[in-house]
Amino acid sequence: MLLYNITNKVEHGVHEEWVSWMRQSYIPHVMESGVFEDYKLSRLLGVDESDGITYALQFTVSSRPAFDIYQEKFAYAHQQMHDLRYKGNFVSFRSVLEVVDHGR
Repeated sequence: MLLYNITNKVEHGVHEEWVSWMRQSYIPHVMESGVFEDYKLSRLLGVDESDGITYALQFTVSSRPAFDIYQEKFAYAHQQMHDLRYKGNFVSFRSVLEVVDHGR
């Protein structure tokens, strides 16, 4: 299992609208790709918020080949959708994490 993590630091003036747009538009659009099993949108706590609010969006995917399909077919369009809408109002980085253990 892999986690596709997108961390965004969003400027104060747009962060509430950004969260709403992520919930109503971006996340459903990404989930429609059929690649991801679920997602979590989290706000980072205990970090410097003077430049903006930081969020981590994590999508769960079952395997590397499935994630590679996402990268090849959907990732660029999804990144452009976000980047064009919020250009100049955020800083972002993406990472892929391998889950080595999981519990409840």
